[in-house]
Amino acid sequence: MEYVRLGFSGVKVSRICLGAMSFGDPKLQIYGGGGWVVGKEEAFKVLNRAWDLGINFIDTANVYSMGKSEEILGEFLQGRREDAVIATKVYFPVSDKPNDRGLSRKHIMKQICDSLHRLKTDYVDLYQIHRWDYDTPIEETLSTLTDLVHQGKARYIGASSMWTWQFAKAFFIAEAKGYEKFVSTQTPYNLLYREEEREMIPFCKAHNIAYMAYSPTAVGVLSGRYYRDGKIVVGPDAPERLWPERGFYAYKIYIEPPENAEIVKRVIEVAKNKGVTPTQIAIAWLLHKGVTAPIIGTSKVEHLEEAVEALKIKLTDDEIKYLEEPYRPKPVLHIPPPQL
Repeated sequence: MEYVRLGFSGVKVSRICLGAMSFGDPKLQIYGGGGWVVGKEEAFKVLNRAWDLGINFIDTANVYSMGKSEEILGEFLQGRREDAVIATKVYFPVSDKPNDRGLSRKHIMKQICDSLHRLKTDYVDLYQIHRWDYDTPIEETLSTLTDLVHQGKARYIGASSMWTWQFAKAFFIAEAKGYEKFVSTQTPYNLLYREEEREMIPFCKAHNIAYMAYSPTAVGVLSGRYYRDGKIVVGPDAPERLWPERGFYAYKIYIEPPENAEIVKRVIEVAKNKGVTPTQIAIAWLLHKGVTAPIIGTSKVEHLEEAVEALKIKLTDDEIKYLEEPYRPKPVLHIPPPQL
């Protein structure tokens, strides 16, 4: 395993981050669907293998299976806590009550305590805002997060899925007012969606902020499993997020664009030439693009092992150019917040 600093912080994280969204209870996974969520027994198989492979960086959220993901992770961490770098998030509604949502001081202070209880720990290493809150002044959010760091409940703070101008606004307000600054952010980024190269990734590089990519294989499209006769075909074997009738952004971004089939074809070709899998090429490409740690969300040990092997793959400049050449700009993806 390779380890790198988490942005401008001093903490070291594995170059593969294990996403824990797939751990919990399918019946409780209201965020992002739940058909691929597994319970404790299967989750422990993945977590144990991740630990054996040297993965110390695990990302979850309070809303994943309504806290069950954090509970499973907390149980697994007993006796391992000090060697782990644990990230969780706050923002999404956790009940129908008006203050059980968003990034107000009231909600953040309640949720950090609930997350720590479920994780069976006194602190989280990285506490992230899951989305931008249009109803709460960012100063209130930043001052609260700063208090959590001073209280020892969080070591560092980070962000997820927002416009670059919002992330930059928060960063410079924190700098001006002496609040804790975000050491990291995470957004969707892969060979089929590269719009973060416009602003977010350059901003992170300029300020030494860790950038984590989620959806590194474009919900499995870059694995090649849906590529048939020169087309990307969505069938009943595909996740619901890729079905056109479900209305998720994944279909419009990963399936609809006509050039995507050519990109997947080239990923398959490069993989065949190098004797590896298309998934490994997709992950290796991200590592070559300076991503701190792709977030690998999986419920299967073999998929995790496949991802870790991507660390060994070296892509040439010509191969990277060949993979990137068919890409065409897309509308900048901004996952809207729910009606709070």
